[in-house]
Amino acid sequence: MHKSILKLEVFASDNNTDTFRTLFKTQHGRVVYLAVKINGTNCTILDCFYTDRNQGKCGADRYCAKPQKLQTFHFHIDELLYVIDTELDKKFYDVDIITTDNAALPLDHYLKVKSEATHKKYHFLIMVGSGDTYNELPARLCTRLKNKLHRSIFIELQYYKDGKGVVNQCHYYDRKYKRQDIKVTPPLLTSCFFPYNQEGILNLLNHEICCDFTHMIVTDGIDLDSNTAPLCGAI
Repeated sequence: MHKSILKLEVFASDNNTDTFRTLFKTQHGRVVYLAVKINGTNCTILDCFYTDRNQGKCGADRYCAKPQKLQTFHFHIDELLYVIDTELDKKFYDVDIITTDNAALPLDHYLKVKSEATHKKYHFLIMVGSGDTYNELPARLCTRLKNKLHRSIFIELQYYKDGKGVVNQCHYYDRKYKRQDIKVTPPLLTSCFFPYNQEGILNLLNHEICCDFTHMIVTDGIDLDSNTAPLCGAI
């Protein structure tokens, strides 16, 4: 088996104190930024937040989604992997200290570079279209998908006017037995209108429904009502 190695990139050094940062994906598909300071045998977590939330925000609001289970910020260096395993949902077997050209990058640029490096694969959003065409897209688009949290979601989009689209429906459908058929909308979905083009749709789903699609495919040959299996996403 290939063992996961925690790769800590050198960020700054001062006397006997070194600062490192890294980006990794948890066992449940969440992307975590972690910055730690190591002074001798003492380790301190300086910053930690989810990078796949609040992507449309700026400043401190961009980095405010902290892992709720993280409670230990000061510990012995030997406990670093244990803290990440128990409180950040990722099991590593060893630590590798690396030096890259990213050391001097501001945080925003660092996250962008790391994100682009991890999105070399294609992740296709498959939408079923119908109706007239606007901006080279059918007027109605819908699909069943699994987001990075492995929640099954049904979403229906509709062209509105002036190049804008509207979210007609968006709800979980994997836990009906607990909610007596009540349609629950993902809590991060706050936008009602969006640019009705491929980039606007991908941004909406990636930023507010916790997906990581890179491209979109539109088809009209799939009957969504006949099968509730997700068409795309983390499946």
